[in-house]
Amino acid sequence: MNQRVIKKVRCNICSAGCPIDAYVEEGTLVSVEGSRDLPGQSGGLCSKGAASRQYVYNKDRILYPMKRIGKKGSGEFERISWDEAYRMIAENLLRIKKEYGPQAAAFYAGYPKWYRPALLRLANAYGSPNYCTESSTCFQSAAMAWKSIYGNDICFPDLMHAQTVLVWSNILYHSNVGMARPYQSLKARGAKIIAVDPRETVTTQAADIHLKLLPGTDGALALSMAQVIIEEGLYDKEFVEKYVYGFEEYKAYVNQFPPEKAEKITGVDKKLIREAARMYASNGPAGVMFSASPVVHNINGMQNYRAVMCLIALTGNYDIPGGNPSRPGPVSPCNEYGKVKRLDTIEAIGEKDFPAWFDLPCEEAQCTRIADYILKEEPYPLKAVVGFGLNHRMWPEPEHFQKALKALDFYVNVDLFFSDSSKMADLVLPAASSFERDVVLNGRGGMFFLSEKAIEPVGEAKNDIEIMIGMLRAMQLHDEALEHGYEKYMEYILEPSGVTLEELRAHPEGVKGRVIIPPAFKRYEKEGFHTPSGKVEFVSQILERYKDSHGYSGLPEYRDFREVSGMDREAYPLILNTGSRKPQLFHARTYRVPWLAGLEEATLVEIHPEDAKKYGIADGDMVRVSSPVGSICGIAAVYLNSQPGIVHVYHGNAKGEANDLIDRNYLDPISGFPGYKSYFCKIEKEKGEVKACVTD
Repeated sequence: MNQRVIKKVRCNICSAGCPIDAYVEEGTLVSVEGSRDLPGQSGGLCSKGAASRQYVYNKDRILYPMKRIGKKGSGEFERISWDEAYRMIAENLLRIKKEYGPQAAAFYAGYPKWYRPALLRLANAYGSPNYCTESSTCFQSAAMAWKSIYGNDICFPDLMHAQTVLVWSNILYHSNVGMARPYQSLKARGAKIIAVDPRETVTTQAADIHLKLLPGTDGALALSMAQVIIEEGLYDKEFVEKYVYGFEEYKAYVNQFPPEKAEKITGVDKKLIREAARMYASNGPAGVMFSASPVVHNINGMQNYRAVMCLIALTGNYDIPGGNPSRPGPVSPCNEYGKVKRLDTIEAIGEKDFPAWFDLPCEEAQCTRIADYILKEEPYPLKAVVGFGLNHRMWPEPEHFQKALKALDFYVNVDLFFSDSSKMADLVLPAASSFERDVVLNGRGGMFFLSEKAIEPVGEAKNDIEIMIGMLRAMQLHDEALEHGYEKYMEYILEPSGVTLEELRAHPEGVKGRVIIPPAFKRYEKEGFHTPSGKVEFVSQILERYKDSHGYSGLPEYRDFREVSGMDREAYPLILNTGSRKPQLFHARTYRVPWLAGLEEATLVEIHPEDAKKYGIADGDMVRVSSPVGSICGIAAVYLNSQPGIVHVYHGNAKGEANDLIDRNYLDPISGFPGYKSYFCKIEKEKGEVKACVTD
């Protein structure tokens, strides 16, 4: 009898160096064991057994380069060689550049994120200002909000030393599992937790105070907490006097939001607002834990988060241990990850509509309205899109974006799976999963890791950066970091740290950088703040520049979406809330895994028992959710975890896509972010069986 030989391969797949062990038999992935049962940041699925195999060997995996042979959208493709694919890319992109200029091509990074600096390099080498990412609807608005106040990158909380933690809309166990263990330790050492979330979650269960607000009213709640802190003299007067710009104007503004008024706006009891404000301001040091998008997915989202972020400086918790420090631990420098700057000598898409995006800056173009820019040829013809993991379902009214993709002269999409978005492409290229590529990772504490491939790529798949290097060479473009190949690129990333690629291969547990920048606190005492005033700006001078032209306010002004939307509330009386994570789902991607997708027959539509009774709906009924722009079917799930009047639908399911319900013009005027978390809808019971309403 032949004995099975199973090889164990250590893959540090997560950016924090989370150890993942992959088990391989004769070059085939058998199983995976590790500390995370969630999709890895570098593009894999860090779950055990069946889910990982179903992901890597999925029937929809793209195995070879394929070019379109039928009409766009027909899904008719034929296999070609990599050489032919690169020639096709070079011929089309160089032709478009010659006829329309380099700005006519957009370079888009969707999922995953590990290759983004390299794609920006490719866009720069081509000469295009239109490097875009999915962060046009995720994270960048929060980053802008922070930068408009403090002038640097977001400073996350120091959970190890905080006495109070204010968790503002973050389901750690589903979306930020690396912080879950430190979060669990807070209660054990007596720290206080305040959780702000419209829903009851595993995170809010541990909180001393849960501020259960209506979606989209975060700004009013934060301003009300500030009103209590200032009125009761709980703010850090010395810090405010020395380092805050616009305090008096801010003080006068927050006076308009006493807890009695905020209670009516947010649905949060005025007593809890006062209690939370006192706890956060008095039981320090206190840190605020942010999330990427829940707060900013609102048409006043950026200003709402600015109101939250001002609380840190107001209470003197900025850049101190236990608060929100700028550099709480040692770091080792590297050559990428935020250091590559976008080419800005040509106007980028979104620049006229959302100018503060470029002033703060985000180092990418704002592409929320890219479909309109393509179809209307504004501000100039946009003829080509080079996509990596492009998923049209990321945008509101996703079918409108499909229409725009169809109108392009040339569209190439690099992806793991043959998606609906890829059907519109002229060329589809196979990407390697995280189990099939080597990636250098920069972890916490100055550590570096090499996430090594466990198996050879399926078919003729290549890692994304190798594909970019092939494009660069085919067009005879130049970039000092990319043009020498992928191995040299990884060495280039490591160079400032003093660590070599050879060392990382020899030490799968990771290597600490030889060049270490030590922790530092209160850096502002020597450096000041990188804002126009040199101080913390409660009144943003950058936003004030566009007061007349775009109506922006320098204050963290609260505009209630229910009042400014102009919506007919009789026709659409319910608030539509989308996007909260589920542990088994990762946007649209893991719906392809049968083991996970089979857990739900159709999209679940969560409603409160009071609304279920009002509309004659029982748990498990088939229902239709309608908005001014569309409707979807799903299965009613009657829960008590949110307030009455709210319908929650998770996004990404082709059987009932929540983003089909969101108006593409329902945007934050500053960031351009869609109002995914606070739109409007109605709900009704649907006759018949679920299968009659929902199609694959």
